[in-house]
Amino acid sequence: MRHPCCVASVPKNRKPGVGLPRRWGAVSLEFALVFPVYIITVISVFTLGIRIYQTQRYAAMAKFLARKAIVLGSAAEKLGPWGPTTLTGSFGDGSVVGDLMASKYNAGHPMSIYYRLTWPDGGNSGISGNRVEVTISSSSLPDGTLSASTGGTSLTTNISSTVTMAIAH
Repeated sequence: MRHPCCVASVPKNRKPGVGLPRRWGAVSLEFALVFPVYIITVISVFTLGIRIYQTQRYAAMAKFLARKAIVLGSAAEKLGPWGPTTLTGSFGDGSVVGDLMASKYNAGHPMSIYYRLTWPDGGNSGISGNRVEVTISSSSLPDGTLSASTGGTSLTTNISSTVTMAIAH
């Protein structure tokens, strides 16, 4: 005979197994209510993580290009000066800046990522304290200016990063 603590307690007024179908219905209902919330939460976490990663990458691209631009001020000798006129284009567009960015971030292949370099102080001299501003964006208008949003009913979102640094020399 089994010890009393090892025997499952069943009330004396019902038989074992009675009432299980009702419990299975409750489990199914709880699953139906909780599972969609769980799936939405998991998808949201992944989507947010990808967005944060993309934003970080665009910031790194803008910082890289700004560092290149601050050493290519009016005193640059080997590679030639950049600015103070605005430079715009896309990665791998055939320009010096576009090819530099494509080779750094996409093995030299063109990408649908756009850049704009401006000199907000109107000069290109580090002695005068001039600055360079770099904007990297995932969308561009036909005239070469960067857009703030993609507009329309598109599900894609614009990712953009802007960095301003003082020219080194």
